[in-house]
Amino acid sequence: MPQNTTKCQAAAPGQTELPFADIPKDALPVLDQAQKRLDDAMKKAAAESGADFVDLYARTGSNTACDGANRGIGGLLENSQLDLFGKPIPYYAHPNVKGRDIQAERVAAKIEEVLNR
Repeated sequence: MPQNTTKCQAAAPGQTELPFADIPKDALPVLDQAQKRLDDAMKKAAAESGADFVDLYARTGSNTACDGANRGIGGLLENSQLDLFGKPIPYYAHPNVKGRDIQAERVAAKIEEVLNR
């Protein structure tokens, strides 16, 4: 979620649906807090087990589903490039191609960091 959730009140370029469909604007910060808590829980679990953690939450804040042409996350009902039995599958607020590349860069940087210790 962007800090300014009013950006979520307009469809992305080429789309007809709002990024989060009919989820009320007041609920959007709650969804963001749930995502942040999940991220924090994964970070803590990684630390407790001695694993390295790649923080994607911090990097994707300007590429949310509400960031129009700059979005790295597809909207809930926005069709992805995948299909099932000839019907397109929505992104359901998961990374699009841009988001995949942003996340891959972060993961690759962490792998390089680990290998160079």
